[in-house]
Amino acid sequence: MTPYQNMPPAGSPPGYQPPVVPLPLQNPAYAQEKRCLRQSANCFGVAAILYFVINISASLFLGFLIQLSYQFTGRQLFGNSEVAYYLLNIGVYVLSFSVAFGAYLLFLKMPWRVAVPLRPVRAGTVLLSIPATFALSVIGSILTSLFSLLFSVTGYQPVTNDVVTPVTLTGLVLYFILLAVLPPIFEEIAFRGILMQSLRRFGDGFALLVSALLFGLFHLNMIQAPYAFLLGLWFGYLVLRTGSLWISMVLHACVNFSAGVMSIFMNGMGEETLILVNLVYIVFWITTGVASVLFLILRARGPLRLYPAQTWLRGGQKVGVYFSSVAMIFALLVILFFTVQNFVRVA
Repeated sequence: MTPYQNMPPAGSPPGYQPPVVPLPLQNPAYAQEKRCLRQSANCFGVAAILYFVINISASLFLGFLIQLSYQFTGRQLFGNSEVAYYLLNIGVYVLSFSVAFGAYLLFLKMPWRVAVPLRPVRAGTVLLSIPATFALSVIGSILTSLFSLLFSVTGYQPVTNDVVTPVTLTGLVLYFILLAVLPPIFEEIAFRGILMQSLRRFGDGFALLVSALLFGLFHLNMIQAPYAFLLGLWFGYLVLRTGSLWISMVLHACVNFSAGVMSIFMNGMGEETLILVNLVYIVFWITTGVASVLFLILRARGPLRLYPAQTWLRGGQKVGVYFSSVAMIFALLVILFFTVQNFVRVA
């Protein structure tokens, strides 16, 4: 196995493919690679379980403190129940991600500069990526709607636990911090940073697929999961191409900020106006998105393909080993449990 690295081996020509050499299962290099991959999966599984434990316990504890304060003082903490609600969610979010994925980084013994690459990115690349990102988000939303429609045939409908829309100025500020500031930082560091970068030694394609899949599953509902999976693939690809998390953080913030603005301004719109706004939104971003992708391809330097790693395991074997690890199985069961809670019976 090669150590953590951001680039293919020095001197590798474009389109380099590792030699395909059939090996017996008892080969030491083959067995060592399986152990490394299983260890990486177990580290993430433990971190994921730790995330849910902290999330639940912190929510209960902070909620208890807010209720206790109300019992003793007779008024809401910070003088406003909305402010208390957002601060509670911000505190739980930051604590859960910081502890769980901080521990994950320690488990891996991975250098911070490798786990969180922050190279400068050309402004033109970022600006051209914005319309492409929104076009992909539109496609993801359409696919999610079709997915939900298919689920309704079973008698159940997936739902999502959205953040409550604010009614005060302070609540509005905290709302956008929770929606469009914290997730682009913490989730990009966790999924496109620590997780994806740690798996690159097993191949960029494998790292991209696994990080996007787990990013989608971490949303814990089947409305956001397919949408997040597609954006996770796109964000991850851009990070691999540019060698920087800055681009995915900016794009993630743009998507989340737009979603927050749309939810506020479209709340209370008439049905006909809502349909018209959605139609204009879809046509505009699909059109500009296609144009931006063409410009990005023209600006690209070198081949658009990802670099493979010189590994003994094939793609399907890597996926099988990674998701069959003990801690990963437990983490997936926990994710499944919470995801199932976000289904309601269709009347």
